[in-house]
Parts: sequence; C-alpha cells; structure tokens
Amino acid sequence: MKLLAPAVAAGLLFSAGCVQIDTSPATPRTETRTIQRQGAETVDVEVAMAAGKLKLSGGAEALLEAETRYAPDSWRPEIRYDVTGFRGRLSVRHPNRASVAGKTVADWDLRLNQDTPLDVKVKLGAGESRLDLGSLTLRNLEVELGAGSLKLDLTGTPKKTMDVKIRGGVGEAIIRLPRDVGVEVEARGGIGEITASGLRQSGAMYRTEPAERGKVAMRVSVHGGIGAIRLIAE
Repeated sequence: MKLLAPAVAAGLLFSAGCVQIDTSPATPRTETRTIQRQGAETVDVEVAMAAGKLKLSGGAEALLEAETRYAPDSWRPEIRYDVTGFRGRLSVRHPNRASVAGKTVADWDLRLNQDTPLDVKVKLGAGESRLDLGSLTLRNLEVELGAGSLKLDLTGTPKKTMDVKIRGGVGEAIIRLPRDVGVEVEARGGIGEITASGLRQSGAMYRTEPAERGKVAMRVSVHGGIGAIRLIAE
C-alpha cells in the first residue's frame, strides 16, 4: 500500500488554514502548562497534531499537565479550555497557520486526569504517537491518522463501557487491549496484514472470551487504509 508522505498527510488534516513555509533553523522551546478542571463533571478532549511525536497518558492531578517542545515559534501548540454547565471542552492543537514544511520540531507529552469522565478525539497528520489510555475514565475515543506509527494501549479495567474508533492510513498500528473484559474489534476496509493475539477471530470480528459470553465493555472499530495492525489482548 502506498503511504502518504508526512508533509502531504499533515497538509490533509490542516488544509483549512493558510500554509507558511519556514526553512530557517530554529532553537526548540520547551514549555509546561497546566489546566484545572474548574468544576466540569465531564470533558471533551481534542488533540490535533500536524506532525511530530505525541505521548498522551493519564497521571495528571489537574485536568491537563502538558510539556511541549516545539520549533519554530509558529508551532507552539494552542491550548484552550472552557466550561459550559457541567461539561468542559479542552483542545490542544497546532495553529492552522503552522508550517508543514521546513525544519520543524514538535514533541508533546500530555497527561490527563484519570478520574474525570472523558470523550477523547485525536487527529494526527504524520509522525509517531503513543497513547497510553488504559488508566483514564474514557467513554469514547476517536483516532484519525495520516502517516506514521500508532501505539495504543487500552489495557486495564475500563471504568465505563466505551467505544473506540480508528480511521485513516498509518504505517503500523499496535493496539493493546484488556483480556479479562469483553472486547469486540471490527477491522475493515483497506487494511493490510492483521495479526491478533489473545482474541478469537470470526471474519472481520475479533473478540476476547468475555465478549464471546455476551459481556462487552469495549467496542473497537478500525476502518481505512492502515498498512498493518497488531491486536494484542493481555
């Protein structure tokens, strides 16, 4: 399968903004920011990265604890948060006018509060992403991919029944799932080699034993042009 070049994949996700080309060298900046929950009972989280390295995990005492390293200055991620009633909305994203060519650095380490019910959406243009989300109180997770690699870890005991959707094209996706709860995975459409460990296959469906007995706590769908996918239940 022909994969998108990183700059092209990034541009597809951020085509709505104006693209600037900055080829001059820049010294990376490192910045730490913290966002408090401000009384929200549930929070919608959106992370949108044009290209780079993303680590997303739990372990924050606040709603978000972020350490970002970036260059040039136009690649400084925008972090916005507002609360309406009981629901908060948090976004961490590259500005629409961020360059997708030239000498750039983007390395984000984002930690979320694991006791707050979250609906999380991640949009990735190109690069490497590691999402260690098994400790979070996830209700829904959506991942949209361009080109690169994805490591998604959902092992642990889900605190709520949850839906996971993965879309797009990526060189390799490794998805770790909990073995001792009911997990159903549907993998369809333009996918290369699929390997599964700890799940029973039936056509395009992969299930753990609890799901075979009718107890489903996690529903996962993988659609789109993914080069290779490894499903590991442990």
